[in-house]
Amino acid sequence: MTNEVTVEIKLDADLKEAAEKLYRRIDLTLEEAIPLLVKYNVEQDEKPFVIPPESEEEEKNSAFGALAKYANPAMIPFEDGAWERAVVKKYVKNIG
Repeated sequence: MTNEVTVEIKLDADLKEAAEKLYRRIDLTLEEAIPLLVKYNVEQDEKPFVIPPESEEEEKNSAFGALAKYANPAMIPFEDGAWERAVVKKYVKNIG
């Protein structure tokens, strides 16, 4: 038996709709995604987002380089196994 609790959050309606659309694309519901995000952050002991540099000069000197603005650490849990899921989905579609 698991020791679960219910957490209630408030979101802007547009943000909720956009999040649900995003998670549908990766075969998750918002309710399934939130615990994954929290679990990832706890396991990695890090923030769920990238804090942008304070200045352009700081960004240029960043170890992350020019692509840092596209990084989204919160998506890492969803990327795990993405290739395998895509291959299975393509295979099932082709034999169906």
